[in-house]
Amino acid sequence: MKKNYFKVLIFTMVMLATLGTYAQQTICVGATKNYSVNTPGTGPAGSTYAWTVTPAAFAGTITGTPNVNANAITINWGTTPAGIYTLQVIETNASGCPGTPVNLTITIEAAPANPVLTLDQPTCAIATGTITVIPPATGTGYTYSIDGVNYQASNVFNSVATGSYNVTIKSVAGCISGSTPAVIDPQPALPSAPVASVTHQPTCTVATGTITVTAPTGTGYEYSVDGTNYQTGMQFTGLTAGATYNVTVKAPGGCISAATLLTINAQPVAPVTPTVVVTQPTCSQPMATIEVTAPLGTGLTYSIDGVNYQTSPIFNNVGQGSYSVTVQNAGGCFSPVQNETVNPQPSAPTTSAIIFN
Repeated sequence: MKKNYFKVLIFTMVMLATLGTYAQQTICVGATKNYSVNTPGTGPAGSTYAWTVTPAAFAGTITGTPNVNANAITINWGTTPAGIYTLQVIETNASGCPGTPVNLTITIEAAPANPVLTLDQPTCAIATGTITVIPPATGTGYTYSIDGVNYQASNVFNSVATGSYNVTIKSVAGCISGSTPAVIDPQPALPSAPVASVTHQPTCTVATGTITVTAPTGTGYEYSVDGTNYQTGMQFTGLTAGATYNVTVKAPGGCISAATLLTINAQPVAPVTPTVVVTQPTCSQPMATIEVTAPLGTGLTYSIDGVNYQTSPIFNNVGQGSYSVTVQNAGGCFSPVQNETVNPQPSAPTTSAIIFN
């Protein structure tokens, strides 16, 4: 709907009979204006005034005080279309003599078309929006408003807060377009930092780890451990040992949470192949001793059968047979096997008799 603003403008149109003076006025479609010859109510005694508007496209009404023959009138231009019109007044004095017509050229300007807009909505990082008005294809000197009160020369409104706006364009003549509504959305909310944990650390046999996200959840959420590659799944496998990961969540609107930092431990290192000394059975000692001389240290345990481990590196009273010696560290990693053999106890010689002669 176009806004019609009533502006009272009194044009003093001095009757110069010999000169026929012309003047010009620019108004907006639908305007209501006041016109007068001399000061209203002070024309020459007995004079009457004939007011006419041409051409015939004029579709308004003329009223005067006390009547249309007075020296002051009001014209409601109503639905008169845009164009150029002539308002003419002829004064006839008390003797019946008409004066020289006096003309006022009036240009009626159509209001600008309702504005066409582009909107830049708030983002995760920027809390305000931007309203851009596409300038009319013709004409210059337009001003723009998003509240119908304050107009500016720039067609771009930056830092616009969340809310509803009515955008209008004003021409140089003061003609105002109908309004185009614009809505600046609220700033998208950031998701909370993810709740996540390392659910599988590297082991002696598996060199990688696993991170699992448990919250937030919902349709459209995506998850990342590097801030670049996002996925809908909440579990990340095959992660490099000894690395730190920034776990983030991306909401459906594209906003990214603060990061939760998680570290995949280094892969545990297996002990080296043990160095073993076997003290074999003797004639007087039927059992052997197996002693691991390296590696030694806190958290290491030892076995000669791959099943039963002990903190001592020495195994006493070991019988004849084959043994698989291994070392296990605190991380549960096993060394390569060192195979050792315990010999049978040596047999004592048997002497049947002493021969003499």
